[in-house]
Amino acid sequence: MKEPTMTDERRFVLCGHRGNMAAAPENTLISFASAERIGVDEIELDVRTTVDGELVILHDHTVRRTAAAQTPFLDTPIERLTFDQLRSIDLGHGQTIPTFAETLDSTSALLQVEIKAPAAARPLARFLRNRPVGDRDRCLITSFDPLSLADFRDEWIGGARGLALHVPDVTENWRDHADRLQVTTVYIPVPQLTTELVDELHASGRRVAASLIEGPGDVRRIVEVDVDATASNSPAYARELLESNAEFMARFPTFATNLAETA
Repeated sequence: MKEPTMTDERRFVLCGHRGNMAAAPENTLISFASAERIGVDEIELDVRTTVDGELVILHDHTVRRTAAAQTPFLDTPIERLTFDQLRSIDLGHGQTIPTFAETLDSTSALLQVEIKAPAAARPLARFLRNRPVGDRDRCLITSFDPLSLADFRDEWIGGARGLALHVPDVTENWRDHADRLQVTTVYIPVPQLTTELVDELHASGRRVAASLIEGPGDVRRIVEVDVDATASNSPAYARELLESNAEFMARFPTFATNLAETA
């Protein structure tokens, strides 16, 4: 799937946040598969490394929140566990923590790959650099941490989709980081979006993504300010909300066809 650019006919990107969290354990292979069946354009996932160097998919620093059964590793930081120890943890529904390699091999959608731990940045770059072009070019590498993006870029400039910066507070000094890192996309919380800010980012050639859709009011807001992408914990609900908004569908007429193209 081709990544939209500012010179292409605009195509809105709907992302499943950690897959389809509404229907399956987050950041698992069945969550990603469920998101693809719904017809998301992109899947967001979080990358960390184990003590023995395996790139794994997990959001939190530990598994206390996501483990479905008792384990002696509930409060041990992921970076201090071996891959075998991590793999023994039950996430429910027959799922264990997947590797990044397994995720690439089992998905076909665009991927929003968030560097969740700084130590994962360079190993992730080295790993992707040696993957087939098709895998490299469907990965957008993201982080809240500019230093993690800088470490990644120092190892490998990235594929066709480039790098993206999460900006939790638009009043902070993030523009210099965006320029220095040559990021292609900026992620901004829905409440902080303004038309002026989106116009500024579009004028610089960047795409703008809104985080996250939780209800009809969020859809009205992202239509009003004219962003290019959004994510949801419940992507099926988000798709229904977007398709029911006439102004959104007039602006992105191909959105209704995305399901057939990505299923």
